Amino acid sequence: MEFFRIKKDIPFMRHALIFNVISALTFVAAVFFLWHNGLHLSIEFTGGTSMELNYAKPPNVEKIRTGITGMGFEDNQVTNFGTAQDILVRLPLAKNMATAAVSEKVYSGLCKVENGNLKEIDTQ
Repeated sequence: MEFFRIKKDIPFMRHALIFNVISALTFVAAVFFLWHNGLHLSIEFTGGTSMELNYAKPPNVEKIRTGITGMGFEDNQVTNFGTAQDILVRLPLAKNMATAAVSEKVYSGLCKVENGNLKEIDTQ
């Protein structure tokens, strides 16, 4: 007794032309978008400052972004990291400032905003 009829040969090569055209179009689209938009490299590849900060209570990430932008660091990345009280701040390479000076300026500026209710965990 046979419930399902099993076909022994599966004709994959019958559709080879269609699959090759789809593959070629996908490849051409990927190359076009890489050429048109370029790669958006993070600070791991371009250099910059990475700071891990710990707040006493869960911080408002958008408020922190606005504060860092107000300090003169336009292209900043602020994300939650670890627990709800931890954030990760990534800043691109500053032209006229050393990494230590950038992290100190950002940390002191954020301390003023939060009345000293934050702690610096790590800076790179």
